[in-house]
Amino acid sequence: MSAEGDTQAMYGYETLRGSPPPTDKPIRIISMEYCPFAERARIVAAKHGLDVDIVNVSLSNKPAFLFEHSPNGQVPALIHEGHSFFESEVVVEYLENRFPDTAPLYPKDPAARATARQLSVQHGSKILPAFYKVLSSSVKTPESERDHEAVKASADALLKGIETWFEAKLGDGPFFGGQSPIVTDILTFPWLSRLDYLGDKLPVQILSAEKTPKTLRYIHAMRELPYIKATSPTAESFAKFVKSYASEQKPLGYNIDSKHPFYAGPAQA
Repeated sequence: MSAEGDTQAMYGYETLRGSPPPTDKPIRIISMEYCPFAERARIVAAKHGLDVDIVNVSLSNKPAFLFEHSPNGQVPALIHEGHSFFESEVVVEYLENRFPDTAPLYPKDPAARATARQLSVQHGSKILPAFYKVLSSSVKTPESERDHEAVKASADALLKGIETWFEAKLGDGPFFGGQSPIVTDILTFPWLSRLDYLGDKLPVQILSAEKTPKTLRYIHAMRELPYIKATSPTAESFAKFVKSYASEQKPLGYNIDSKHPFYAGPAQA
């Protein structure tokens, strides 16, 4: 599979019970189609054009198979050459170092590399907590039960974080790496894309052409990359997932369109 030319979606397949079948592919990634952490690993695998076996699991009914490779029951988990790796940033770094290409994600310059790492750390400590507070207090909570002051406070904190750590740091771009993506772009995109997709489903507008023009430009530029098109949910499929997430109609991890399956097994005690 060519990293730039082949946009075949890397989503995975389904086995309903037991362990996933053996694979002749050299790499297996345990994933969940709508998990932004797992999306990081799929993006980098697609960028490098790797031949990957992707197994999607239900995070509301985690199979024992997952815990064999990820002790905390988190996705992604990477299995390669007899080794298992978990934690999305670890998986991304392993794939990038193990399969180097002509467009490295990690800058060679020590200062630029440290800056990229710094932005990624701030994303994890400032942006993600606010993102999930907004999600749980709005999308996950019926409107009649919402604490609107709390929702607004969470949304304000998220907007402030985006303005401070993204809008102010994105230069002429469109990427954090200028004209080419770097690791910061890969690690942050899944959440910013979802925030854009959520749009008017949130009670408070966060991304806008007025307040976050560079962030929106970045999101749209990332979506044009072939390896993003191959790995990231579309607006339509994500909207269906959000609807099921809010109502808990299906196990989290189940593909709403039934085009790309998931692996479900007995949850580990």
